[in-house]
Amino acid sequence: MSEAIRELGNRVRMMFGRGVLRAVSDTGPRQQVQVELLKDELRDGLEHMQNYGFTSHPLGGDCAVAFSGGVREQGIVLVIDDRRYRIPLLAGEVAIYDDLGNKIELLREMVKITAVQHLEVVAPTIKLIGDLEVIGNISTTGTITNNSKNIGSAHQHSGVTAGSGNSGGPV
Repeated sequence: MSEAIRELGNRVRMMFGRGVLRAVSDTGPRQQVQVELLKDELRDGLEHMQNYGFTSHPLGGDCAVAFSGGVREQGIVLVIDDRRYRIPLLAGEVAIYDDLGNKIELLREMVKITAVQHLEVVAPTIKLIGDLEVIGNISTTGTITNNSKNIGSAHQHSGVTAGSGNSGGPV
């Protein structure tokens, strides 16, 4: 009986492990990783489960791995964390970030987007509600309107007479 209990205890201890990420294969429908667990225990082809709508290709870091029934041949990597790039937050705050410094932060007082090189928004329409402050230059193509009046480079003024000094508002 004690041998069976010892075997059961060993399997329970082997159900979870902490390891170090060694390699990532992100070519198929499921990301596969290589993890080093115990000394000289290298597991290849483990699935890295990711939350729906979020995906990443980690550069390295620590892993938490689960093994069904304590069988170490097939495991699932539940979490990968790379503390080299983690950013500190206040209680309740959330962030998405990468190793270059790009980040989207849901902070207590604002939503802050930091793009290291370039920020591009692709959408058929964009509506901003509230005041807009731009620090820097604005370059546009197409029509610019204000209160349904064209104020872009193609707008025309009516009632302009030579030397009057005031052409009035755009038509």
